[in-house]
Amino acid sequence: MDIDINKRQQTLVVLWFALLMNIGIFFLLSLFIAPEIKNEPGNPPRSLLIFSLTALGTFLVILSFAVKRKLLERSVEKQDASLVQKGLVVACAMCEVSAILGLLERFLVGNRDYHLLFLIAAIGTAFHFPRRDQLLAATYKTSSDGALS
Repeated sequence: MDIDINKRQQTLVVLWFALLMNIGIFFLLSLFIAPEIKNEPGNPPRSLLIFSLTALGTFLVILSFAVKRKLLERSVEKQDASLVQKGLVVACAMCEVSAILGLLERFLVGNRDYHLLFLIAAIGTAFHFPRRDQLLAATYKTSSDGALS
């Protein structure tokens, strides 16, 4: 059982790292592929759209913690370690949406401060680092006499 926990932990760390690196790839795309941003006096920034995208990205990162917590609680109730992995993937994907909104802000709006959404996404994903105790809580079993096995 301990080997199974170790393998699951390694899998979760690899998934987490891949999802974090995906945000980095999006950021590199925004640096190297996007057209140059020009501030022209006749083209005012779309501040309401920028604010909305930033607020939505921030909200989704905050919401990802609640979703992950709910899935982790369910994994303990059902004693299902696969829900721990599902919680990690769903939470990190919600954080990744913030980076995608940063790409939209960069490509469509041309905002110079689009980096904030990438930073929010990366910090949110970093805080979702998979912990071993989450797996242990989802895999301990109690026998019929109430003793842990």
